[in-house]
Amino acid sequence: MNNDFIKTTLNRDLQPITHVLVLEDENSRQTIILEEANYSIGRDPRNKIALSSKKVSRFHATLLRRTDTKNRSFSYWLLDGDLQGNRSTNGIFINDKRCLVQELKHEDIIRLGFEIQASYYILNNVSDLALLQSGDFQQSSESMIKEDKISNPSRDMKQTLVISEPNVEAEETTNFQNSEITKLASFPELSPNPIIEMNWDGKITYLNPSAISKFPELQNNPSTENHPLLLGLIKNIENHGKNSKLFVREVTIKDQVFEQYIHYLSDKQLIRSYVFDFTKRKVLETQLQESEERYKAFISQTKEGIFLVDAHNKKILEANNALADLLGYSLEDIYSLKLYDLIDLNTAALDEQIKAILKTKKNNNLVKQFQYKSQNKLIVELESNITWVSYGDQIILSFAVRPANKNIHQETFIQEQGLYDLETGLPNRQLFMEQFNTAIANSRRNPNLLCIIFLELEILDENKEKLNYNLRTSILDGFAKRLRASLRSGDTVAHWDMYHFVALLPQVRSIKDVGRVSHRMLDSLKPPFFLDNRKIHIKTSMGIAIKAPDANHITAEILLNQGQSALSKSQESGSNNYKFFDQNIQLEVERLLRIEKLLAHALHRNEFLLYYQPQIDTEKNSLTGLEALIRWDHPDLGRVTPDQFIPLAEETGLIVSMGEWVIETACTQRQIWQRNHLHLTKQPICINISNQQFQQPNFTTTVKNILYKTQIDPNLLELEITEKTIGEDLESAKKTLKELTELGVRIALDDFGSGASALGYLKQFNFSTLKIDLPIVKNFIKNNQDKAMIKAMIAIAESFDLRVIAEGVETKEQVEKLLELGCNQVQGNWLSEPVNTEDISKFLAYSNDLE
Repeated sequence: MNNDFIKTTLNRDLQPITHVLVLEDENSRQTIILEEANYSIGRDPRNKIALSSKKVSRFHATLLRRTDTKNRSFSYWLLDGDLQGNRSTNGIFINDKRCLVQELKHEDIIRLGFEIQASYYILNNVSDLALLQSGDFQQSSESMIKEDKISNPSRDMKQTLVISEPNVEAEETTNFQNSEITKLASFPELSPNPIIEMNWDGKITYLNPSAISKFPELQNNPSTENHPLLLGLIKNIENHGKNSKLFVREVTIKDQVFEQYIHYLSDKQLIRSYVFDFTKRKVLETQLQESEERYKAFISQTKEGIFLVDAHNKKILEANNALADLLGYSLEDIYSLKLYDLIDLNTAALDEQIKAILKTKKNNNLVKQFQYKSQNKLIVELESNITWVSYGDQIILSFAVRPANKNIHQETFIQEQGLYDLETGLPNRQLFMEQFNTAIANSRRNPNLLCIIFLELEILDENKEKLNYNLRTSILDGFAKRLRASLRSGDTVAHWDMYHFVALLPQVRSIKDVGRVSHRMLDSLKPPFFLDNRKIHIKTSMGIAIKAPDANHITAEILLNQGQSALSKSQESGSNNYKFFDQNIQLEVERLLRIEKLLAHALHRNEFLLYYQPQIDTEKNSLTGLEALIRWDHPDLGRVTPDQFIPLAEETGLIVSMGEWVIETACTQRQIWQRNHLHLTKQPICINISNQQFQQPNFTTTVKNILYKTQIDPNLLELEITEKTIGEDLESAKKTLKELTELGVRIALDDFGSGASALGYLKQFNFSTLKIDLPIVKNFIKNNQDKAMIKAMIAIAESFDLRVIAEGVETKEQVEKLLELGCNQVQGNWLSEPVNTEDISKFLAYSNDLE
């Protein structure tokens, strides 16, 4: 087509993006516009999309809509079976590949039960939709649906959606059945709108008076090659010649816009077109769009928090950056919320408030004070100016909010009160102090750390004194945007003064996390700015002060002074660094972050080694097992204790590869001892398995491969699993433990007595050993309840024919008391601390009392 004359755009009755599913079998073809959150598909008539094929399961598949709040769009995913986990008999195939669940893409081909084929489309063009619908048919029953179903949100999604022939009234598009179309054609001379007919050879056979008047060039030069209204019609005969349905397209001729309805009459081998002038409507649409763009530009720039709410479902429809800054959310987060999530009232009370507002006159401005919930759960009191308007059946509530202060005029509250910095758009010192004082008060009930970070921006450009105001403002604004982007959504950043900024992190888990955030901030602030064809370098200094949860003596003033003092230390140390007020914290953070960095290379550099601790039968004075424990010796750091590097390995995911190394190394060493006849017969090598390692889908395969590689008897390997690890995913644990037991691997239930589910697990799983939780062993001599628990555990173990080990035994008295209670197997420093391979090998070689 000639793009200078014709362009295809959205129909006024369709969404900008339309998701369509086309279903086909031998007897029918139907086009379904997808709008609902989910669709059940299957043979059962209760499905939203019911299929007639006997090879389709009763509930064969499910379509689920997933929303992308960031881009404010959605996609559809296809799931095999229903939402209760029941799968279909014959499965679903997408592009000839069997799938359990998959996100659908444009033009995906789906097969359901061998006889039903579905095609998925994402359209933004009404003519494309009409072309799809034009191929619909159903031999057994009528499937025509009037055109107004396209715009009706309550339409029945099970029916075929098609466009029928329009009336020729310029402002109406009422559908006609085929008999009415024929009747209409009998009176073309009376129509005020152009009607054009041409045969399948491309020759114009009829123009009504309106067509001659509007397009005289068709009568004077009846060529079908160049005229916008006739382009492409002949080429589409092959696709549409046998259909009696309409399709519609939008045609632009110079500065006029027309909507053309095209009907292929196969019996007469004619193409009939009905043309409507929609130029005025397009002008109005353009004006409306421009008005909307101006509105959004204004809303995005104003410093007052503004948001729109659907009065029916309370969803947030629109919001600006000022609201996000006031409450500490990102815009993406706000669009996923409802009014109930923002205003600190229960549902019933807020509904009553909304009802009262809607009883007032439309466009009447109400002023109310509500307490709003910020992202970090702090309460912020805001004055709310509320109006409501209606669009058809939809009622929209408009909120304009600002910090509550009755002495401030709405128009000038930013400038007079100074709540926001006009150069950067950030909260300034006063608003920051309000939020800071609230955070200090809340920290007394919060188990996490509170952190404040002062930053100084220094411009390194040689001619920085000659920088004009606009350049300085641009640098400050860019610095502020980088800083805000490097922080979490619940954190606050403010412009303190001139080249100083301050950040508040109201909830941080550990000092190591503060260090990570600080590194991220420095990395984001390092790059130079490119402004006015100049490369302007900067450097940043950061000072950090931390308040612990129990440090109630630390006031806001003290913490501010500590942060500024730390900033001075940072400035003295040079560029692009951060300093903590507390030197001990500084050293600890640097050490932890260094450990985290070095840990990533420790395995490849062979810095790990295994230590072993024996398990002893104190009654028989014999060895019953050896537990392998990982240790880390770094050439610079020296010995790093497990409590320092194991949590880091779990956070970074390195624990999985480390755990695999432990199993293989321990099994290899167990085989070496076996070959050297070091008094070992059936005693297992015991290894503690982390939660992450156990949850790996290929964990059993990994263990099986190690057993094969080391040629160890599976019964000589005992894996220790905690009750908490099993409870993380019980169904997955059942499968994994069953597979391990079938391999012949022994399973020990570690930390027995630490939870409430252990007894139930004894019935479900085939354990070989119970290890009594260390805190119980530590306290049982002075605590009668712990003593009773140990006695009960021993009785339970005997009834399940399990061996019982008390771990963490430190004294001879504990050994004797445990023996009195019936627990004769112990592990702990009473006999031996964990020792290296060389020492444990000597122990095994020269201990004649061991079996």
